Amino acid sequence: MKFIVFVLLNVLLSSFSLAQDTTTIYACDIEYANKRIDVYKYSDYFTKIEEKVGSFSVDSTGCFTFSFPLKTTQEIFMYLGMYKVFLFVEPGMAYELAMPPFEEKTLVEELDPYFVPQDLSFGVKNNVDPHEINLLILSFNAIYESFVNMNFQYIYALRDKRIVDVLENQIDSAFDAHEIDTFFNTYKNYQLYNLRFMAYQRDRMAMTRRHFLDKPFYYYNPAYINFFQNMWKNYIVYNHMKDMGKEIKVSIIYGKSPTMFKEAMEKYMPFRNDTLKELFLLQCLDDCFKDSETFPRAPVLQTLDSLILMTRVPEHALIAQNIKKKRTILAQGDIAPDFVLYNQDSIAYSLSQFAGKYVYLNFCRSENYACIQDYKIMQKMNEKTKRELQIVTLCYEKDFETFRNFKRKNPQYKWVFLYAGDHPEIKDYYKFKTTPSYVLVDKQGKIELHDAPTPMDNFQEKFANILITKRKQELELKRKKRLYQTW
Repeated sequence: MKFIVFVLLNVLLSSFSLAQDTTTIYACDIEYANKRIDVYKYSDYFTKIEEKVGSFSVDSTGCFTFSFPLKTTQEIFMYLGMYKVFLFVEPGMAYELAMPPFEEKTLVEELDPYFVPQDLSFGVKNNVDPHEINLLILSFNAIYESFVNMNFQYIYALRDKRIVDVLENQIDSAFDAHEIDTFFNTYKNYQLYNLRFMAYQRDRMAMTRRHFLDKPFYYYNPAYINFFQNMWKNYIVYNHMKDMGKEIKVSIIYGKSPTMFKEAMEKYMPFRNDTLKELFLLQCLDDCFKDSETFPRAPVLQTLDSLILMTRVPEHALIAQNIKKKRTILAQGDIAPDFVLYNQDSIAYSLSQFAGKYVYLNFCRSENYACIQDYKIMQKMNEKTKRELQIVTLCYEKDFETFRNFKRKNPQYKWVFLYAGDHPEIKDYYKFKTTPSYVLVDKQGKIELHDAPTPMDNFQEKFANILITKRKQELELKRKKRLYQTW
């Protein structure tokens, strides 16, 4: 009997623990009826690479419920027409969202690769707690931004410490630190530390020692990472000829060694902490990519790879991988990033399944005039080259239904079309912003041409020359093998 009670208790505790790690958002707004919405987060605040949390469909009445696992307080966001809308979420909580009025982007804005959506924050309808995280951050930001805008000259030009003290007193009186959770207090404090640094306390070493050395690390708090980056961003770019900068440069370019970097930093009091040293190394490595003449890419990448292998901090390995992803430009011989996407009949395709053939990968959209003209040329080209070349079009229509309707109305295009509208990260992996864009992938799944010619720019001629060159290389290799065997 005791055993049964113990098992039941464990099941109940496990269920409770699971519930605590599940966060739910829900809403009803008829303006969003039948829409498909993607939810994102920043993979890390260092690189701000966007990572998809999941997707959900809004029903015909405009209602939805979406749940997802969550281990720590984090910021999520959604692209809703003209807006990028943010929400801080906590594990185990449910949020009834006040959706912003839906305003569709115009076709010009849809096709503009440099369009920037307007930032908004979700309202939370079921919020009854005055210390709810979103309400606290919105209230703080309103006071902070209004004060800084009104006193900009005193703070940044005159560096008047008294003005910053006035703001801090206002903030302290508005928010009782003893009644508010850790995440908000960290956010508030590091925003104020950052203001002090920008205004008058310009000593990086002193601020690092005071606010980072032997303190907890808040990787998922934007104010924490923002303050650290504001202090140390581009330090190595502008100071590599000075004492500490020289030591950093030697450890990265000649040593290619995180261990050598840590040893060099040991004599500087603010960095007598291994985790803090690694965080600083990550900032330096990210900045090194901005000056490839002073910091050649090969040793920088080698140092990043070494850090990924040796770090004991999972967040540092993730940041290092994201820096590589963000800063590395695909070149000939690199492995082409794989993907799994669906065609108009909801059949899944991956890039890797075309191994053994060249792949002419193109990023397009049916509303784009240049894409339509290219399709017409590719229609003829496909008949001539389909034995050697697989054409794969990644489509960025606004939704799957638009993509499917276009493909079904155009059965004459007999190559593979895949919907990529809900996977914007694929364009990021391939380093493209505009449509149309083209990549040629070889038979082994490696980049042959990153910025390949368009069909209008004599791609067929370029591809024919590649085939001829490869054939000559194969024949020469066979000839050398025969000679070797005769010896």
